[in-house]
Amino acid sequence: MRTALKLTFITIFTAFGAFARDPIGDDVYVLSGDTAPVIAMAAWQDGGTIRSVSSKEMSTAPTNAIQYSLREAPWPTGRVRIMTFGKETGGVLHPIKDETLLYVISGAAEAEVAGKTVKLATGDVVSHPTGALRNAGSASDATILTWTVPSLTGENTPTYVRGVDVEEGGFGSISIKRYKFPGNSVRAVKLARGANTNPNSAKTDSLIYVTGGPMTFHQNGRAFVVNAGDFIREVAGLEHFWNVTADSSFVTTSGLPANLTLIDPDKATD
Repeated sequence: MRTALKLTFITIFTAFGAFARDPIGDDVYVLSGDTAPVIAMAAWQDGGTIRSVSSKEMSTAPTNAIQYSLREAPWPTGRVRIMTFGKETGGVLHPIKDETLLYVISGAAEAEVAGKTVKLATGDVVSHPTGALRNAGSASDATILTWTVPSLTGENTPTYVRGVDVEEGGFGSISIKRYKFPGNSVRAVKLARGANTNPNSAKTDSLIYVTGGPMTFHQNGRAFVVNAGDFIREVAGLEHFWNVTADSSFVTTSGLPANLTLIDPDKATD
């Protein structure tokens, strides 16, 4: 059996650096995509280095820089980013700095995994990518979701998981594609209208990006109507459940709770 780890909120900052924005308050459970600031970005190749700037520094980027945008939810237990690239503004280029997981929502790109260049398609997942996200050939549109979270078990093996190789499971009107890799997992979930869930709680956070809705998320006695583009934090130990009022979907990974917690490595990615 692998050794379980004790990690705290402070560990996330020492391991991955400060978030671009101050963390969201611990009592905030939903960040609307409509209110999350859109951050303008530019990236370019400077010799053997990929450089990038954002917001007020955009004027310093060269005229041939690739431009894109991102929105982020800097939760206390991990950061979630959604990046949008356009063919007309150069396609995909983003230096991978502290991102530990990525999921291709749409389009195509390429990244390095364990020193090898991997072409990524819609529905693919990478754990611990390196280098930069780039165009996979010619410039194209792409939407890519990333997380910055510590491993639940201490294992940080770079892994590429193709979406076409992941079987869809689940039960009843809930289907789940579970992308497994050392230290965590990514789950792509589809919920049919009426697929309401029972009150439940978990030992790890779930850092969720909603890809289809609307549906109603309940946590700690509060209710939130969520739509595509919203960010959710299911907090470890808090009771939560869903009322699914339309065919809906989301993508999520696990984050370590903010308090000192031992994670059972044999059940850490459940």
